[in-house]
Amino acid sequence: MPLDSKLAEKKMSSRSNPNECPFCHTTDSCSHLLLLVDKTYRTADGGPLMKAFNDRWHAIWEENTNEDGDANEDFDEREYFEGLVEEVQSLADITNTHDHEGGGGSSEYQLFFCETPENIKAAILSFEATE
Repeated sequence: MPLDSKLAEKKMSSRSNPNECPFCHTTDSCSHLLLLVDKTYRTADGGPLMKAFNDRWHAIWEENTNEDGDANEDFDEREYFEGLVEEVQSLADITNTHDHEGGGGSSEYQLFFCETPENIKAAILSFEATE
């Protein structure tokens, strides 16, 4: 069950490292990570929900682009992507957003964490059921 968003925000704002897991305090990949999203490049880059998230995003993209890969006039790419991100946020126990510097620039990353393996499984099942 997701924690109160104000509590989660408060817990994450007290962390010195935005990549730190709020549950086990590691900065490496851990069993609490549900999904890592690069909001700048609109892709999921880690976590057990990554494939399902990217598959759904690619399906939405294909439905709303022409054969040349150009977006239809009425397709708001940002709106659709943010809708997927909000769906994952509703399934996670805690989220964290921060800027990541590296390579050729910066990206806005959002990390989604679940406290237990059962919460991870439930989040994945719920996300996949709404495809």
